Amino acid sequence: KNPAVRQALPVYPRRPKVSPYSRPSLLQGMSGPFSFSSGLPDCCAASPDLYKTIAEIPDVARLVEMTFPPGAKDVPHEHPIHSMYFITDCKLKIAGPPTPTKLGEEGGVAEVPAGAAPIFPAMAHQVENVGDAVGKAIFVEPYPNCKACGEVAGYISPFEVSPGCYKILAEDDDWITGVLTMAVGEKDLLHHHKDHLIYVLEGDGVTIYPGGDESAAMVVPLQVGAGIPAPMSAPPFAKHTLLNSGTVPLKMVFFEAKK
Repeated sequence: KNPAVRQALPVYPRRPKVSPYSRPSLLQGMSGPFSFSSGLPDCCAASPDLYKTIAEIPDVARLVEMTFPPGAKDVPHEHPIHSMYFITDCKLKIAGPPTPTKLGEEGGVAEVPAGAAPIFPAMAHQVENVGDAVGKAIFVEPYPNCKACGEVAGYISPFEVSPGCYKILAEDDDWITGVLTMAVGEKDLLHHHKDHLIYVLEGDGVTIYPGGDESAAMVVPLQVGAGIPAPMSAPPFAKHTLLNSGTVPLKMVFFEAKK
């Protein structure tokens, strides 16, 4: 090239290399309840075809259902601390935690059995279903500044009074992952709940007795796969007895606040 022309061209400083995951994008501008310092979107904003909020308690938490057909791959995203329950066996390739890889690298493969209930710290990653079947899981994500329920006078734990029906699958300082199972016609004992979110695995109907009052019976039809918000501010959920008044055995997973 002509040296005179080359000298006349303006000289621009080189831009530093920037990770594609820290660069602003349309996804990072999507609305959502979370704002991560990484700039990444939350899972529902990043891949609404794969993650859906199926129940929420405003200012407390949301229940998300994750459904991955074989070969599905989501968009890089971030989670707060979250408690999970796997509905099916899942074979997932994950770039980033909980595998020993980083976002943007070749992911590690994790095989998770149905019924597993891990609790994960806050993390950013990208997930792909490398199995040959649909993978499904649910998880609870507490909202920023999640409101505490406070102490309940005379609190009666369902896990203590009806251990044949209620089991703890996992817990940390803030949330319990529990499972409720009942035969047809079975009834539990009077107990309390704090804010909780429920997922129906099996069952077609229950009867709730608010405060244990059988004259105030509430018959509730159920649908498998439904998410149910159960705030303690709603009288039926705070203190009750429960009867499996349906025609099939009952099984529900729930995530309950501890504070």
